[in-house]
Amino acid sequence: MLEMKAADVYLLTAETINGSVGKYEVPSNHQLAQNTLSAGESGEPVAQSATDVEPGYYLVGNFFSQYNKGGEYNPGGDGATIDYKNHVYFKFEQQKDKSYAFSIPACLTAHAQILAVDEYDNKMVYGPGEVYSLNGEKDNDSAWPSTNGAVGTICGTKAAKKLVGSATIEEGENYWNLVTRNDGVTDDDGMYTFSFTLDKDGNPSDWQVKHDATRCVTYLIGNMEGATAQPLYDKRKSGGNEGEFSDNMEAPLYFDGSNSYWAIDYIVNDVSTPEILAQAITATPDIHETGSVHNNSGTHDKLFFLGNGGVDYNSTNEYRDKVWANQKPFTLNLHGIKRIKYNPNQGNNDLSMQDGSYGLSGSIQVISGNAADADVLIKTMSMIGDAVEETYDAVTGKWKYTSTAGDMKYDDNERCFSLTISTVDAKYAKSHFRFVANHDADQNWGETDGNITNNTGFARPTYDAADDGNHSCMADDANDVQFRTTAREKEEGFGSTTPNKKDILWNRPAGIWTIRFYPELDKDGKDISRYTISETKVIKIPFTYCLGKFIRTYSNNVAMAPVDDNVKVYEAYRYKKPENAGDPLSERMGTVYLRQLKYIPANMGVVLVGEVPKGESFSDYATLNFSLREAPAEMPLEGDNYTAVWTKADEYSGQEWNNYLKPTVTAIDKLGNADTDADGKILHRFFGLANFHSTNYYKQNGTGDDYIGFFRLTQNGRSGANKAYLSIPANTVVDDGVGVKFGYIDFNGQFLGNETDDSKNPSLVKMAIVFDDEDDGGSTTTVTEVKPNSTDGDASFYTLQGVKVSRPVKGVYIHNGKKFIK
Repeated sequence: MLEMKAADVYLLTAETINGSVGKYEVPSNHQLAQNTLSAGESGEPVAQSATDVEPGYYLVGNFFSQYNKGGEYNPGGDGATIDYKNHVYFKFEQQKDKSYAFSIPACLTAHAQILAVDEYDNKMVYGPGEVYSLNGEKDNDSAWPSTNGAVGTICGTKAAKKLVGSATIEEGENYWNLVTRNDGVTDDDGMYTFSFTLDKDGNPSDWQVKHDATRCVTYLIGNMEGATAQPLYDKRKSGGNEGEFSDNMEAPLYFDGSNSYWAIDYIVNDVSTPEILAQAITATPDIHETGSVHNNSGTHDKLFFLGNGGVDYNSTNEYRDKVWANQKPFTLNLHGIKRIKYNPNQGNNDLSMQDGSYGLSGSIQVISGNAADADVLIKTMSMIGDAVEETYDAVTGKWKYTSTAGDMKYDDNERCFSLTISTVDAKYAKSHFRFVANHDADQNWGETDGNITNNTGFARPTYDAADDGNHSCMADDANDVQFRTTAREKEEGFGSTTPNKKDILWNRPAGIWTIRFYPELDKDGKDISRYTISETKVIKIPFTYCLGKFIRTYSNNVAMAPVDDNVKVYEAYRYKKPENAGDPLSERMGTVYLRQLKYIPANMGVVLVGEVPKGESFSDYATLNFSLREAPAEMPLEGDNYTAVWTKADEYSGQEWNNYLKPTVTAIDKLGNADTDADGKILHRFFGLANFHSTNYYKQNGTGDDYIGFFRLTQNGRSGANKAYLSIPANTVVDDGVGVKFGYIDFNGQFLGNETDDSKNPSLVKMAIVFDDEDDGGSTTTVTEVKPNSTDGDASFYTLQGVKVSRPVKGVYIHNGKKFIK
């Protein structure tokens, strides 16, 4: 079923739709599509929308060795120039001073630039305005920058230029030219930290590259689409610029029970062993013992992917905890947040000697967390509370922990859980929430005990006001939260104060916001979880696939528009009653005519149809994300004449505006299936978007082709947040007689199709949906036969999927109840 829950839609009998179908419902609050199954009985995995690179800033370059095997083993290597598509892994992170930073090994030889990707997938590359060299002393007068020194406009380097941007995605003469510092002369090893700031217009401007000989960095990266590299930092055992590193590289990673990881490394543990050296020099001919480290280790000047051949870490395999180059990623069949330790010097020499290892091997280890803190088995993460639509009962105020409306997606790009929602001013600084694991009230994150004791450190009530004691929750001022193993309703003092101080205040006005939650443990197993809230102009919402279309209803309190031309917007212009008045209702067909719009006006109900990607196939009830953005400010506002918004505005010139779709920006839990006047007389009948084969009637009888339609709601009908329902006048009088012009329905109607509203004598009326932009007269989504064993005299042509066409082209059709080949 597309949108309506089990109790919301009548069947062809007096029963309601099978409750199990309710889990097909599309999340209503702009939730990103889940990595887990959400297609209910179909068992189809959710399909992710394809985007080259997620929004953000990335350090790009030709960092990866050409000796990475690629194929089924790893993502392969780079060529002589920067790779802008295949290895965009190094995402800059915003710092507390609002700058952006990312660190890479100082031993690399590569070209580098900054890639900026905005929410609309526009890309720019930035560089230092010239070919700017970063190098050791070999073949140069000195190392640049000096050991532990910095260069760039931020630190005032003479002659350094501000960053220069270009929409032409190429190197040109505008990149940093890195030459390894482990050159046999300098050999100070360490890492470079690239950082930059934004100018007043929000563009990268000032920059700096700082060398740090006291620390080094490697990475872990998942094999998930859009994943970015997780840096693992290490420092020298004795401090200072020389001596061995501690080999204590740890980072928290999220595991969903199936994801796999590679280590990204460059350190060869023992170049004094001839067999290992022989492997290493194939990739890096000048590799040698690094002078400042003093432990026989050397470094490649490019990066490698290290795996364990795809072996389960929890198996008994001899090399389950070892990784070496050009192997499939290692698999940790774990759930939750775990600290993972990587050690480049605890590999296996036999593995380092293998062909294709290039001398590289290391070890991985799962570090046990503190069970009293946040080391929980996280299978799902949700935002629950009155700040999040459909996760609380508006009448009783009780929080609904089993609701999936606030489910968050693990974002492999940001390495956090994220959820994008639209909200209204009524919730600003008045509503609350908590983060909840596994829909279990006893596993939640709220404000910390320290914040409550000190009465400071909370989410700031006015997020953009000056308040040093509390947090804005923006990217540069995250709010810390504490893991709790007691449900808020069981906490001491619950109900005695309003609101509960442990609940998190929602501190954002009306708009579209992305919440990012970082559940994390430090090296001692202590919970250091935090979250941020960022405004966004683009949202990704899931559409459900059914009968060749990705389709859903939608509404928002701000005007929205498709980012690309792969999404069409429609309003319900008019309803045409069934013809053949002498026939029983069961053999008549009503029609809803949809008109395409240029965008989605604010507070307007619409139907959205997404284009099926070419070359891809989907099963019914699979979901796919499509992108919407805030519409330009010059679009007509609520209450204006929207006739200019029709795609065919010129063709419809002089016609009046009408839309029978009603928005539910905020969920209406007790919508029902009609509204009435003071005397109980029906004024409008309500319908929801769904499909025939989702009903018990079809499952019990197995008769009739599937089709998409608007089906009558029940007396307990509801409409979810950011959705819409169809409201058709019940007579020619209501709403100043709008039904005379645009149609009315004076019988119970489809789906149940009762001739009266007393649930007696059910009929099988069909209601077609006609899109005004398809075929000459529009294409419909209905079918010729719903009633079992009925004979339909309709002489029209229908596809085998039950779609009515205005004129058949080459193919197989149903005509007068029989197959017809043209």
